[in-house]
Amino acid sequence: MNVAVLAHLDDRARSLCREGLIDEVVQWRVSDAEAPEWRDVYRDCEIVFGTIPASWIPRLTALRWLQLESTGFEYYRDSAAEISQRGILVTNLRGQFAEPAAETALAGALSLMRGVSALARGQHERRWQSLEVRPDTALLARSNALVLGAGAIGGHVRHLLEAFGASVQSFARSSPRAELHDLTSLDAALPGADLIISCLPSTPGTRLLFDRERLARLSRSAVIVNIGRGDLIDEEALADALEAGEIGGCALDVTQEEPLPPTSRLWAAPGAVLTQHTGGGHRDELADKAAYFLANLARWKTGEPLDGQVDARLGY
Repeated sequence: MNVAVLAHLDDRARSLCREGLIDEVVQWRVSDAEAPEWRDVYRDCEIVFGTIPASWIPRLTALRWLQLESTGFEYYRDSAAEISQRGILVTNLRGQFAEPAAETALAGALSLMRGVSALARGQHERRWQSLEVRPDTALLARSNALVLGAGAIGGHVRHLLEAFGASVQSFARSSPRAELHDLTSLDAALPGADLIISCLPSTPGTRLLFDRERLARLSRSAVIVNIGRGDLIDEEALADALEAGEIGGCALDVTQEEPLPPTSRLWAAPGAVLTQHTGGGHRDELADKAAYFLANLARWKTGEPLDGQVDARLGY
């Protein structure tokens, strides 16, 4: 069985893969750039581990299974028809980022609600702000929270919020775990939400879901957090709302363009916390990715269903 390991791995994760692929013919990543360089030997690989360029799909004539090193499938949207037609199985790392992403979402929310982001700026300026910041702090324990998405990350976000004592509703179009299933019910819930945390994937139905009109439904003290995909929010409209004091703040782990351009108004917008797509990270992240792939490989060999299967038609 020919396998291409093209994921970005550190020495520990690569060692795990070497131990787990001792019986396979393996082609290793040779480039440290964002994507590995194309080599003709990849054509013979039945299995690829890594988020490769979509333009490679037609060239990977032997490909039967693609294990992504992320959860996002949006990079392959234009290749979805070919993937489905050829019967290529695509799996992502569903569930792998639930804990770190949820903790980052709450860290961003708490930094705004408890005044930590404002106090950090004051510390940098050697300025004492107790009397300014303290009256405007809010309690997560008494908040009305709205979680967008009821998958692994959304479910863990909800679990943590409820542990803090927040009152939580979830929005998801088809999940039985959610209370809200359509945009009408979402719009009705937004004005009463103190905290909105989005864990949604990128799909045609989620892009610019929070446009200028929907942002205007939020209260002046509301905090919005995006740990999902950067195309959820109209960033110009968000910057306008922050600068006008029309919402309480935002914590963004993802943005429409990454890295966020230096010219973006969000860098300096009042009440903006930018966690710079670190939400899924932790010390064991790469080793965990390797372990996820190897566990799926064991299932592949025995004919068991693989974890994290993506429906190319839906995009997640």
